Amino acid sequence: MMEAPATAIEQYFNQLIHMRLLTQVVVSDRHGNSIVACTGDSQMPEDSEVATNEDVYNNDDDFIVSNVVISGARCFQNFEQLQLGSPEYISLQYHDNTVVQILDGECCMLTLIGARSQGHCVGGLLVLLPQIRATEAYQELLKKTEECFQ
Repeated sequence: MMEAPATAIEQYFNQLIHMRLLTQVVVSDRHGNSIVACTGDSQMPEDSEVATNEDVYNNDDDFIVSNVVISGARCFQNFEQLQLGSPEYISLQYHDNTVVQILDGECCMLTLIGARSQGHCVGGLLVLLPQIRATEAYQELLKKTEECFQ
């Protein structure tokens, strides 16, 4: 049996994690020092059911899940405190810009930048990824870039 958390806020965050609404919560000050860190168990309980992407979106297309969001000048000085592993993509917002970065192939970082004032959002940029990747020109660009690094 787990020991009860020391504070009400930790109890609240742990309850959200237990309900699978969150996986991790790290609260830090402006200098990047951790104030509260609540991390969920990496393994699912046997009796819990989690909907797959097919169940939720009812299609076979690959769906990309973000596990890193940067919002603020100095959110985290040390990403290791988040225990993230490798992200599928990184999204961030800076002033009016919305940015999505993803590693394509072995050596290409694709960066998509939109403007919130123009109605662009992270989801809208992510929808473009399959379309971009499906183009012959983009595939050729990836191939030529990878050849340069071999």
